[in-house]
Amino acid sequence: MADYKEILVVNLGGIGDLLLSTPALRALKKKYPSSRFCLLVVERVAEYAQSLPYIDEVFTVHLRGMMSALDNAAVLWGLRKRHFELVVNMRTMVSASSALKMRFLFSLLRPKLKAGRNTDGRGAFFDISIPETYRGQMHEMEYDIALAEKLGAAVQSRKIDFAVKGESADKVNGLLRTYCIGDNDFVVGIHPGGMPSRRWGVAHFARLIAEIDKKRPSVFIITGSGGEGRLAQAIIRRSPGLKVLNLAGKIGINELGALLKRCRLFITNDTGPMHIAAVLGIPMCALFGGGDIVRFDPRVISSNAVVLRVQKKCAPCEKFYCPHPQCLQEISVDMVREAVERLLPP
Repeated sequence: MADYKEILVVNLGGIGDLLLSTPALRALKKKYPSSRFCLLVVERVAEYAQSLPYIDEVFTVHLRGMMSALDNAAVLWGLRKRHFELVVNMRTMVSASSALKMRFLFSLLRPKLKAGRNTDGRGAFFDISIPETYRGQMHEMEYDIALAEKLGAAVQSRKIDFAVKGESADKVNGLLRTYCIGDNDFVVGIHPGGMPSRRWGVAHFARLIAEIDKKRPSVFIITGSGGEGRLAQAIIRRSPGLKVLNLAGKIGINELGALLKRCRLFITNDTGPMHIAAVLGIPMCALFGGGDIVRFDPRVISSNAVVLRVQKKCAPCEKFYCPHPQCLQEISVDMVREAVERLLPP
């Protein structure tokens, strides 16, 4: 294939989606080393995207609000004027609506060559594509690798890039010292947030924390976005007498990686930090509800992960809210406690 002056990769998923695309991104940059390699992502993953050494420029879009729409229009108009030779979509198009939006984006950008993942035939507008189905037939990382190979790249390593930098570790260590948490404390990370339809209950997390502390006195650190701080406070209110700290919204993605390296155990819903913990090899219990286990199983990249899930006919689903998430409600505290005990050192 010809060399390209500028390449734009579109990945409008979350942190997990971008993490899992790094082997493909790295291989594409190696295939086209003289190209300016750009990435279009959602705002919440920009910090991580900017840390990738093979990405030359990162553009961000926002998901909500009128001002966000105006900002997005300005960003997209600027991208249109860049005249990218190659634009690549590295995300599943989960619905006809999402495919229509992606088609509009590509029409606006007007690249010479359009490439992407053709989900259930919705990507007929791509010049180069790989087929995929809505229900995953292989791990998410493998779809992006297959697309990179279709574009001529040789994927020689499936290593996922997430480096914990010294300054991030220093910031986290200093923060923990302010809470009188020492190097010898048994730190357990708890991530109760994520997509609302994929959240295990607050009461369940509180009961689990109490059970773990009975077996091994611990410091529990709750992570999440700023908007998920209320979940952390709800758990803290249900955990009197226990050392439970709320760091939701107080650290960025890079600091989250440093914090996870201080954890002896991490318990999380199916969300981005699950993938970060898997990449770092942190002992982890992941609670799966309606997510696609074939695409996003953390055990594919970590031998220290345990996954709990109750298979339902309606899964996988893309529901943001679910009034009756039986897939999660049927994961009991005892099930998680027993799984955690297998991860804890003797």
